Amino acid sequence: MGGEYMINLRRLKGIRVEQNLTQEELAKLIKMPISTYRRKENGESSITLDEAFKISKILGKNIEEIFFTREETREKNKILF
Repeated sequence: MGGEYMINLRRLKGIRVEQNLTQEELAKLIKMPISTYRRKENGESSITLDEAFKISKILGKNIEEIFFTREETREKNKILF
């Protein structure tokens, strides 16, 4: 019943936008070039664990809240994506 976890970068973007941060602002806060950040948020490049911790600290959320969703939740909400 636990379900598997899936990486969900849409949550990262959604939380960033909710907190009124642009990609450029968040990139500066985590000391990353904007071009690199954009590739990571778009899923074109992987986010390291160290980067995930930095992002979670800036956004005030834990890593699971930002980057993961349960497979069963994703299937349940498939129409929304």
